Parts: sequence; C-alpha cells; structure tokens
Amino acid sequence: IPLNNWHSTTHARGSATHHTDNAASMGVRTFAATAAVLLLGWACTVAAVGELRTIDYGEVVAAEHYKVDGTVAMGLMPDTRTSDVKITLVINGGQKIATRPKPDGSFALLDVPPGTHLLEVFALGFTFPPMRISISAHDGKIAADYAEDNSEWIAVPLHLKPVSTADYFEPRQGLSISGLLRNPMFMLVAMTVLMAWLAPKMIEGMDAEALQEMQDQMANQPTMEDILSGKAFKDIAEGDKEERKGKTGKETRAEKRSA
Repeated sequence: IPLNNWHSTTHARGSATHHTDNAASMGVRTFAATAAVLLLGWACTVAAVGELRTIDYGEVVAAEHYKVDGTVAMGLMPDTRTSDVKITLVINGGQKIATRPKPDGSFALLDVPPGTHLLEVFALGFTFPPMRISISAHDGKIAADYAEDNSEWIAVPLHLKPVSTADYFEPRQGLSISGLLRNPMFMLVAMTVLMAWLAPKMIEGMDAEALQEMQDQMANQPTMEDILSGKAFKDIAEGDKEERKGKTGKETRAEKRSA
C-alpha cells in the first residue's frame, strides 16, 4: 500500500472514531442532565408535599362534625316526588348544607359543626315549619325545636311533616252581587242608568215655575264650544263686573244670548 494512501486511511479512521466518541459522550451528558432534572423535580415535589399547610381564611373550623338525620313523611304527600323535596341546613356564617330524601323518606346531613343552625324544608305544593337545630360542642348532643315556637321540643331523629298545602295560584272567583257592588266601574254605570231613569220622573213632578227656572238655568250654562274657546271664562269675568254694578252673571249672559 502506498504511504500516502495508508496515511489517508488512518486519518479517516481516526476522524470517524473521534466523531463516534463525541456522539457517545454527548448522549451520556444528555441522559445525565435529564436524570438530574427529573430527580430535582421529584425532590421539589416531595418537599412541597411535605410542606402543605392548611390555609386559614378566618373561618372557625370545628374539631368535630356530626350528622343530622331523620325522615320526611312522604306518605302525606302522595303526588310529590323525592326530587321535589329539598332539606337545607343553614349553618354558622350563612353556609348551607343541603340534601334530598331517599325513596323511603330518610335523609342525612353530614359534616354539621356544633352550634345553632336553621333547618328549612322545601316541598313542591306543601309548607314545612322552620326548625332550630342545636348541637352541643361538648358531647355532640342534638336538640331541635320550632324556630317560631321554642316551647315545643322535637324528637331526634327528626320526623318532618307538612303543616299545610301551598297555593301558588289564587282560584278565579265567580260572578257575585257583592263583587259587583265593590266594583267602582259597575257602580258608576249603575248610577248613570239610575239617574237617566229618575230624571224624567223628577221633571214630571215639578211645578211649572220650578221647571221654567231650571230650563233657564240650563239655557244659561256655557256650551262646550264656549269652554274650549275661552269665551265662557270671559263671560264669567264680565259677569263679575256687571254683578258689581248690580247685575248678576246670569242676567248678563241672558242679555248677550238674546242680543
């Protein structure tokens, strides 16, 4: 083999071996860096999990929580489904714990802290009285009474019964004489008809002089055209002036009409 060719071949083999070593070294470094990142992330996660603490938002956290359970008298509400019944307990701070009864009417309110709470029951078509639920912080004893009447205590577990039906729509009333008499429009129409029937009879019973005087008074009344045009008010003002001179407003209007 010529010397020049041998040197070229040896140099090419050395270059290929150098590139192979560099690639292997780079792969090892990449793997080591990836492993280091993963180990660092795992260590940070472990440290973070170990440092988790409860955040205090200023709320009172009870050491013990209790269960308030009972039954709803679904038999007294035959057409009501359990999905139409909702039991809500308003606890301290205005928070609410709500549930719905099971098909047999039983229910349970979990994680109730000690204190005095308000129990409300909503059932479509029925009304339930609100109750006051008191849970002792010492022994967890539960006591219940009506919120509007604390003289009667309720047995625990609770047995909730509706006290009345809820009428959401007022039934339409039929025609009645008393209802018509209370209607102002009916009274106005009735008085108009009555006066139209009585007026001719009243005129027939009047004497001739009284009838003539009434006709004169009606003739001297200003017309609607005079009122709208303002002439009636002008006549009234002139009548006041004539009245001061000795003539009445009625005489003044009569003279103007005759003229």
